[in-house]
Parts: sequence; C-alpha cells; structure tokens
Amino acid sequence: MNAFEVKNPDFESTIREKLKGQHFMHHIGFDLTEITAGKIVGEMDLTKKHMQQFGFVHGGVTATLMDITMGFAAYTLMPVGYGVVTANLSIDFLNPGDGDRIIAIGEVEKPGKKMVFCTAKIYTVKGEEMTQIASARSIMAVISRKRS
Repeated sequence: MNAFEVKNPDFESTIREKLKGQHFMHHIGFDLTEITAGKIVGEMDLTKKHMQQFGFVHGGVTATLMDITMGFAAYTLMPVGYGVVTANLSIDFLNPGDGDRIIAIGEVEKPGKKMVFCTAKIYTVKGEEMTQIASARSIMAVISRKRS
C-alpha cells in the first residue's frame, strides 16, 4: 500500500458531495463503497441494461466503471480547487463479464503535479466466484477548478 500525501483532509466528504453530480453513474446504479487516499472501490448489481447482445457485461460499462474509479482515486489526492480529467485510457479485456454483480477498483500508481498515473481492475461476481474481466491504465490530467 502506498502512503500518499493527502492535500485535502476532507477528501472523502468532498468526493461524496461531487458524487451528487455524477448523473450517469447513478443512472446505471454504480455506487462507491470504499474511499481512501489513492484508492476507490465501487460496486453495482448487474441487470439486462448492462449487457451486450451475448449476455456479457458491455465493454462500455466496464470502461466507464474503471474510468470513474481511477478518476476519483486521483481526485482523493487533489488539493482544494483542483480536479482531474481523463487524458488517456487503455483497457485490456481479459474475460467475458458474466455475473450478478460487478466490482471496480481504481488506484493511484504515481501522483504528480500535472499528471496522475492510475490503474484499475474490474471483477464480476457470480455466487461465490469472483473473476477479473478487465484491467486498465490511465493518465489523469490535473486541472484548476478556480474560475476567473
């Protein structure tokens, strides 16, 4: 586990407030279940609306959940007045997404002043079995949220 410098001691409540504006995340039923410095875990029950034509989790859903968790993982390390946006996203799909529930874990690999390097893993859960279906890497660009 990395020990990251936290620049906003209220990062958890700040993120909980920001979640209110994540309309797409709420629309698909995704919730963050763990918020710690440099790491975010989120979960969602899978329904038909999350599946593609063969009955597996749609790749776009998988990509979205990894992007959300990596973005918020990076955001946990931002000072007040700063945020992050995705500058690069690379995904490896490892297995078909077959399950009743999905778990996404996003973590900061290396924080920086202008860029934050992140990784994510996503799993489906079916009964007692948990299967990794994808992994991702991203670069989050640090932006000033101060308005002139």
